[in-house]
Amino acid sequence: MEFGGIAQFLIDNENCGVTLLTGRPINYDDLYRGAIDMAQKRDPEATRQALLEAAERVFMEKGFGNTALSEIANRAGITKSLIHHYFGSKENLWQEIKQRRMDRYAEEQMAMLQATEPTAELLRDSLILYFKFLMANPEIIRIMAWMFLERDSDICPSNQEALIKAGLEKLRAGQAAGHLRQDIDPRFLLFTFLGLAQHWFQEKEHFIRDFGREGLPDALDEAYLSDMLKIFYNGVLAEDHPLR
Repeated sequence: MEFGGIAQFLIDNENCGVTLLTGRPINYDDLYRGAIDMAQKRDPEATRQALLEAAERVFMEKGFGNTALSEIANRAGITKSLIHHYFGSKENLWQEIKQRRMDRYAEEQMAMLQATEPTAELLRDSLILYFKFLMANPEIIRIMAWMFLERDSDICPSNQEALIKAGLEKLRAGQAAGHLRQDIDPRFLLFTFLGLAQHWFQEKEHFIRDFGREGLPDALDEAYLSDMLKIFYNGVLAEDHPLR
């Protein structure tokens, strides 16, 4: 009989009350957990992924500081010792959660930076890529919110550090080539770039509550993206009304 079948048999026959060999009462929870653990050990990668999924859910609900490894283990259906086996510590597990959510975006953005000349169009396309990444991954906004609340200064996994460096280099090259204004620090430019996208997804519900959505299209995210690009590139002043 497979482990899952053994565990189910024990649950189905819980009233038998004693083992055939020892005569002692059976702890069915321990036996069932043991059967799960033995089955999972046959597929380490599946166990690791289940652990990451459970950890992400708990971290998003409670934040890093309020999360206990025992709760993650219970949610994943594994023993706490397996968390230490795969990740070593809660800090490493939290770092892995942040890393894996950003990996795909970082790879796509880095490929775009490396293959494209430093033009205004590159900046626009990069902003669209980041916005649509956040739109497709609402979990990352929850992670960012907890990082802000808990003053998590380790905001950039290793791939993000390289991405920010590459982005700043492209902005400086665009300024030097005359494609972008030279009187703006590229760090402020990139920070504004990221903030315009992040803030929308953090505060969208407040926007709807406070300003309403009458007259706005059903595709509210796309409508904001369109106007955000106009504001970011063209400003809010009419051409014949410069700021004095």
